[in-house]
Amino acid sequence: MNESYEKSSSSTACSTPTAGTDLPERHDVSDTFYTSQRKGRKYVFRVRLDINGFTLQRESPSGTIVKEQTVKICDIVGARCMRLKKTRRLVASACACSNGNPNSPAASVNRSGATPSKCSTASKEDYPCDGDVSAYLYVFAYVLKKKSLRSEFHRERTVLTLRFRSFDTFEDNMREADRWYRALRWQLHRTLESIFVVRNEEDRRRRVLVMLNPKSGSGNAREVFNMHVTPVLNEAEVPYDLYVTKHSNFAIEFMSTRCLDAWCCVVAVGGDGLFHEIVNGLMQREDWAKVLPKIALGIIPCGSGNGLARSIAHGYNEPYFSKPVLGAALTVISGCSSPMDVVRVQLQNRSLYSFLSIGWGFISDVDIESERIRVVGYQRFTIWTLYRLANLRTYNGKISYLLTEPHEPSGEEDTQHTPQLKMQTSRSCNTHIDKLSTTNNNPSFHHSNEYLPHEFADVISLETSINQSFRSRCDSWLSGGSRRSYYYSISESIYHSLADESDFAVQAAMALENRQQNFGPTSSLPELDEPLPEDEGWLVEEGEFIMMHAVYQTHLGIDCHFAPKAQMNDGTIYLILIRGGISRPQLLSFLYNMSTGTHLPEVNNEYVKVLPVRAFRLEPHDNHGIITIDGERVEFGPLQAEVLPGIARVMVPK
Repeated sequence: MNESYEKSSSSTACSTPTAGTDLPERHDVSDTFYTSQRKGRKYVFRVRLDINGFTLQRESPSGTIVKEQTVKICDIVGARCMRLKKTRRLVASACACSNGNPNSPAASVNRSGATPSKCSTASKEDYPCDGDVSAYLYVFAYVLKKKSLRSEFHRERTVLTLRFRSFDTFEDNMREADRWYRALRWQLHRTLESIFVVRNEEDRRRRVLVMLNPKSGSGNAREVFNMHVTPVLNEAEVPYDLYVTKHSNFAIEFMSTRCLDAWCCVVAVGGDGLFHEIVNGLMQREDWAKVLPKIALGIIPCGSGNGLARSIAHGYNEPYFSKPVLGAALTVISGCSSPMDVVRVQLQNRSLYSFLSIGWGFISDVDIESERIRVVGYQRFTIWTLYRLANLRTYNGKISYLLTEPHEPSGEEDTQHTPQLKMQTSRSCNTHIDKLSTTNNNPSFHHSNEYLPHEFADVISLETSINQSFRSRCDSWLSGGSRRSYYYSISESIYHSLADESDFAVQAAMALENRQQNFGPTSSLPELDEPLPEDEGWLVEEGEFIMMHAVYQTHLGIDCHFAPKAQMNDGTIYLILIRGGISRPQLLSFLYNMSTGTHLPEVNNEYVKVLPVRAFRLEPHDNHGIITIDGERVEFGPLQAEVLPGIARVMVPK
């Protein structure tokens, strides 16, 4: 049952402002609320907000606690203080002079249908139609739930509605609601990563840069962003600027030539190809060493493969298949980030940077050749795998590699599952309280698979008609998906509209022509045309190969669990080699088991080898074939790669 909570007349917590700040001295608040159920029953709740989140305790008539549940702070994305407004038609026929008591004469007259009189001391904007002076606090959360014991976890939107009407004026009630809002805001801000900390007014203007590729996947990235991502950004009050890519390599030009001081993170709305452009654009900057530690990278999966988004969700036990876009949007607004390895790839005439994989042979053939049936979406990979299996190719070449040095990761190095911290949100729609303390200790937020039990479903306020009305109004005020501005955000205070700079492409192209293309750390490998040193432990595999694939994320696609042992920051490239001579049934079994991650043998055999390496060199002996980097085709020829451990930062779930 969908219920909201109404504050009783007796307050149980009080706090005073700290000198020099608008925040309360105590950042945990509590009060007594009640909610009405069917058949006239009324329940009393004690609601407390602290570091753990909102704790709701239902009391029996005797005052004992009969139920308790917590909406965790790590599941809460934001809140709003506002008043419930009616339509213009209702406002015109309602009285606005009630003192807030539902049993007052003015309220009785309105309910009876008598003609209301106009209030001379308040405007229609100040008071709703029924004379209600209540203030509402809407708390937005996305909670892990299960429909049944056999079903998988999924994120479900939950709105906790707290109604404040203890005082006779709306201003006093709003002040009380705002006190709760500021306490919640402080809890959400109490531990921030350094790149998101608000230190001064300049830092406060740092925003999220969204790069959207309208051609990704099935070509519906615009609709996906406006329908599923924008509402979440609005609820979390995350300020963002949206740019739609206009041509291939647009993101490379943008990231390599623009000043990025205004943004704290970059989010790719598209596939792995767009993320590849963003990474390479950043690495083409002369100030790459200064920029990379200060800017985090995120992805909203709208492509065909979506290997990175799937790997992030898998590494942090975040539900993916039910609502992958929602999970990725929540990851973006969480502000949590983790170091990520990047691999430098040296080709004959240039260098590139890779975050996902390098391929030669079977899988690269399937990836690129299936582009001709892109219209079928992700199923194109399955269809073309069967075709290429029936028309199997082999390639002749030489692969040299350096094995990684085995070591046990220390507590500082093992950042893959380190509890992360929350990102700042922007200022409230209805308040201008932005002075936040950032000097407190940093507690840990632990990811949990707990979910709200069904017997407590009547406690959480879900999508009531009030909440649905609010969400539609919130979208019309702040959304980047309104009819007036389909691609760009419109609110000047929170979201910036982006002017189309027609000469940007020309300026970027001229800048790229007049500057060095590649930067980054100094390479430890010899040049590609030089022989490898014999005394450094290089090993060699040579002959006929079905494929070579180097992977550093767990997944190549949404159901391709290619490297189960891979982590984002382990300094390891997993080099998978399949030699010619393998039978088609064996190869089919290998490909079939990729969906579960059971395709790799525990011990290397005659045909399949799994090698953890830190660098390798590929020298094809044939003059034909397909080589891919992050799923993008590159020029055919020799290449060498080396891992750069933890050089970038990627957004991860809480």
